[in-house]
This record gives sequence, structure tokens and C-alpha cells, in this order.
Amino acid sequence: MNCKKLVVVGDMFNEFANGKDVLTISQLELLTQIPANIIDKEHEIIIGQGIRKDFAGKVISNQARNAVHGNKLKMCSLEKLVNDKKNAHCHKRLEQNVLIGSAERTEHNGDLFTMPLLIDERCELMADHQTGQHIQGMLLVEASRQAFIAVTEEFIYKQETGRYYVINSMAINFSSFLFPLPALVHFEYLEKDVNERRGRFKAKIRVTQHQTLCATMDVSFTVYSSGLISEKEKSLAEAAMQAAIVEQKGTMIGVVHA
Repeated sequence: MNCKKLVVVGDMFNEFANGKDVLTISQLELLTQIPANIIDKEHEIIIGQGIRKDFAGKVISNQARNAVHGNKLKMCSLEKLVNDKKNAHCHKRLEQNVLIGSAERTEHNGDLFTMPLLIDERCELMADHQTGQHIQGMLLVEASRQAFIAVTEEFIYKQETGRYYVINSMAINFSSFLFPLPALVHFEYLEKDVNERRGRFKAKIRVTQHQTLCATMDVSFTVYSSGLISEKEKSLAEAAMQAAIVEQKGTMIGVVHA
């Protein structure tokens, strides 16, 4: 008997779910609770975008607890999602805001890296403006930003702490809609100039889905030690504050004399 594929997505992508080949995680959870042979054929779960780890954990628990129901669901991908950690090098505090998985070098000692796109529907950029079908472009911008930080932290600075990233330029081109299905983020260094004081980089990031190019970002960024940049940032912040105070005083004087 052939094993059918069943894609599971987050509840926010309910308009994408068709109930046949694509289910939301809540619909899958319900199926694992129904006391009957609802799913008589073997199905392999494919993880789409938007799934919360806690919801995935509930589904796995239901399936194990209700094995007597005979629902033939292969949960390997859900178990992997629950057990694997997302990328730990992209400077985000909350795991649900991390949009990428672990980076892997795609050639020995080369400058090409690949990581999966992993969107949690609780992500800070998922709170508004969702069509329910394609994934909004700003999520791909943020995933690309996280990618260049994560790869540089892990493979250039070897996870040293105290690095500050300054974006010099960022240009993104959207080629195709990206839907809540598996996708990859590809990172490539184009230029590297690293010394004791700072590192300057140019890179290209691509987001693909099933061999389709969805977005391309060209980015230029500089990396400093946090101690060096924090002093400069502090002085610039103070100067900006004083300028704002002076401007506000001038505005108030103009109102009084009017």
C-alpha cells in the first residue's frame, strides 16, 4: 500500500488548507482524538509553515495515547519539529520569532550555506496582515536578515559573544509567491574583509520553494565588537536627543509669537 502525503500548516493558514491534502494543525489534532478508523490508509505528515511546537506536541501525545483508534499517521516529521531547536545564532530572544533552522555548509570549506525556513504562527510578524494563502514578503526579509547574522556568527566568528551587526545596504527582489509549504534559505558570501577592528561583508540570500526562486536579497553589512559600537551609538543618541529638544523649543517659540 502506497503511503500518502499529508501537509500540515499552522491555523493562521486555514485558507490554504483544503481538508484533503492539506490540514491545519488543529484539524490534525482533532483527527487524532476521534475514536474511529477515520484514516484507514497510511499517511506521512509533511510539515508546512506556521506550526507551533506546543500544538505539534499535543498531536503526538494524542496519537500515542489513542493508538487503539488505528489512525495510520507517520509522525516522524512532527517529532523532529518538536525535538529540534531552531537556529541559536540569529540574535532573537524568543524561539517563536526565529524563522530559520540550523545552517549547513553546502560545500567543503566554501561560502555557500543552506537552512530551512521555519515559521511559527506566533512570530512577531504574523500578528497582522495575513491573507491566509501566501506568506507575506516581510517574513522573507526578516528570514534573510536572520540568515546573514546566524551564518556569520557561527562560521566566521565561531560563536564569539559581543558582536554588533550594522546593515549598510539591503535590496530584495520578489520573484514568486511563497506558500506555507517547506522552503529553503540559501546564503552565499560574495566578499569578506575581516580584521581585528571590524568585518565587512557582502552576501546574496535566496529563498526557494520546490526549486522555484521566490526572493533574492543582496546585502552589505559590517560587524563590530559591541563595546566599540555602543559608545558611538550612545554619543549619536545623545546628539539626536539634543537636536530634537532644540527643534521642539523652536517650534514652541514660533507658536507663542504667532
